[in-house]
Amino acid sequence: MAVPMQSLYRDEFVASFEVRQSYLRDTVTSEAMVKGNSAIFLVTGQADTMKERGVDGLIPAANETDTQVTINLKEMHHRATQTGWDIFTGQSDRRRILQERGMKAANKEIDQAILTALNATTTNYASGTAQTLTYGKLVDILSDLYENEVDNDGMITCVWSPKAYARILTFAQATSIDYVNAKPLVEGPQPFRFLGAQHIMHPKVPGVGTSTAKSYVYHKSAIGHAIDTAGIKTDIGYNGEHDYSYARHSVYHGAKILQNAGVIEVTVDDTAAF
Repeated sequence: MAVPMQSLYRDEFVASFEVRQSYLRDTVTSEAMVKGNSAIFLVTGQADTMKERGVDGLIPAANETDTQVTINLKEMHHRATQTGWDIFTGQSDRRRILQERGMKAANKEIDQAILTALNATTTNYASGTAQTLTYGKLVDILSDLYENEVDNDGMITCVWSPKAYARILTFAQATSIDYVNAKPLVEGPQPFRFLGAQHIMHPKVPGVGTSTAKSYVYHKSAIGHAIDTAGIKTDIGYNGEHDYSYARHSVYHGAKILQNAGVIEVTVDDTAAF
């Protein structure tokens, strides 16, 4: 007699590969808003040089200017639903899956807004020519930022494509305990500090995996991100009339370049052999 076949369903679900967190929110200047559809960031002008007393005996007044940058907020939503029947017959905790999907979508949205803002820069390394990174070029890229009088105050971030990040890990200097406190060859693609900057791998940079992938080097004060003070809003519940569970995640936010001099776009060739 043949033994009937049985299917065993695992209680725990396996999450798909995707970006689950915001890598970039802490690398930019954030402003939390209580209400309103826009946020205005004040960028103070550079201090004027000192001057001698004039021939008329008066000290010349400084001619310093400030600028205001307006960031318009957008409302972005993710709503997922499952009928009672789907949850009853489905595998694993379907309600938890609904909730986690929305949270991931919100974090993706925040990073995408910041990447879109970075992509608006008009400052390109080597006039936008695709680069195969070397240690010397990395130092040169950072020096270009410093030439724009960007502060070397520990708030510079380098966002690389996975291939560009991996290439940096082939530099002897980037993995030597003499120059870095972390162990990137042990810990893998985690943010680490090198050459006075934080280096982050992000799989969602424009053109990732192509010969013209984009990476960005920028100061925290160069990018503004405005968001509702409540952050990510959630509403999770059950509709008894139509017998379905839902999870709605919303974010009201926007991002924009505050100071173009503080952002450099680096085009990298992700197809170049190691």
